[in-house]
Amino acid sequence: MGGLRKIDCITFRISDLEASARFYENVMGLKRGWTDPDRGMVGGATPTKTYLTPRTASLSTTWEFYNEYTERGYRVLDGPFDVRRGKYAVLEDLDGNRVDVIDLTGFGGKPRYDE
Repeated sequence: MGGLRKIDCITFRISDLEASARFYENVMGLKRGWTDPDRGMVGGATPTKTYLTPRTASLSTTWEFYNEYTERGYRVLDGPFDVRRGKYAVLEDLDGNRVDVIDLTGFGGKPRYDE
C-alpha cells in the first residue's frame, strides 16, 4: 500500500454556509480563499499542513483565544492541554464538527518536521 501523498482539503458538512464561513473567518481566524454559491461551498486559505493554528504569538495569547472562544458560547470538547508542539484542544464548530487545533508555542510559533 502506497499511503497518502498529500491531503488537498478537509471538508466539514454544515447547515448554513454564510454563518459557518463567518465562524471560521471571525472566530477561528481563517481567511476565505474562494466562494462558489452555485455549489454551496466556501474554501478557506488554510495552512499547508492538516492542523490549524488559531494564534501562535505567545502562550498567554493562546489561553486568551480559548477563554474568548468559550466566553462567546462555543464549546471546547477537550483541552487545552500540553503536547510537544504547544497546546492542543478539540473545539466544536456551529454544526457539531470536531475541530482539532494545535498552537505552536512549544516550537516558538513555527512548524517543525522530522526530516
